[in-house]
Amino acid sequence: MKNLFIISIVIFIFTACTNHKELGSQLFEKGEYELAITHFEEVLELDPRNEMMLYNAGRCYEELGQYEKAIKKYDKSIYYKRDLTIAYLGRGRSYFKSENYKSAVIDFGNTLYYDDQNEDALYYGALSFMKDSIYGKAQKAFTELLEMNPDHYKARYNRGILYAIQANTLFALSDFNNLIRNKKLLKNAYYNRGIIYQHMNNFNWAIHDYSKAIELGLENENIYLKRGKCYSNIQQNRNACKDYQELAKYNEEKAREYLIKYCNVANL
Repeated sequence: MKNLFIISIVIFIFTACTNHKELGSQLFEKGEYELAITHFEEVLELDPRNEMMLYNAGRCYEELGQYEKAIKKYDKSIYYKRDLTIAYLGRGRSYFKSENYKSAVIDFGNTLYYDDQNEDALYYGALSFMKDSIYGKAQKAFTELLEMNPDHYKARYNRGILYAIQANTLFALSDFNNLIRNKKLLKNAYYNRGIIYQHMNNFNWAIHDYSKAIELGLENENIYLKRGKCYSNIQQNRNACKDYQELAKYNEEKAREYLIKYCNVANL
């Protein structure tokens, strides 16, 4: 009789855990993270050492932008299962999103220790180095990822940015040309290639690329200012003035400065 009671309790706990796990997973997929947490926590009430439920709760907190809570859940998950690769990756992302790049790098390294082909760990590790201005290691990581997966366009884009920062113009152009050729991140690729051409004093090509970026929907203070300067450099003052007028939508003070200087306009 006692054995039957114990078996009944075990079946009850197993059924309850399974139901809460499934409901939590369904809610997570729908983006209802707060409700999902309640179900994962119900499982943890019955099974506090369940590393996957700790991980799932961490993912919910991460999606909610509550990174400290996410990190604590990932900590516990890793404590109970030292080789849980996805928990290192999740904790690394949470550190990255909370701008703790040094801790993020460590966790992405831990992820790669258990899974040396993990593209997310390589990518976010490279971004962490980049954010921390450790450009050599960032470039190496992006290159390693691209050797593994040449179609990883986000890695190619960020490596292009790195090359540009380091004045490796030809390599930067190569990466942005690749993105444009393969129609990936087009407006940003055109914009950044335009910046490179402008630094090379190739103002016509810079204007072409800025115009393509605007055509694709990239409109902000910098793009109109940069294109306006290019027009000014090739004495197309009418077009330059049009761009400085567009600039006024984003920064009236700066627009006024350029309109007075190049367009003899005192008031907007």
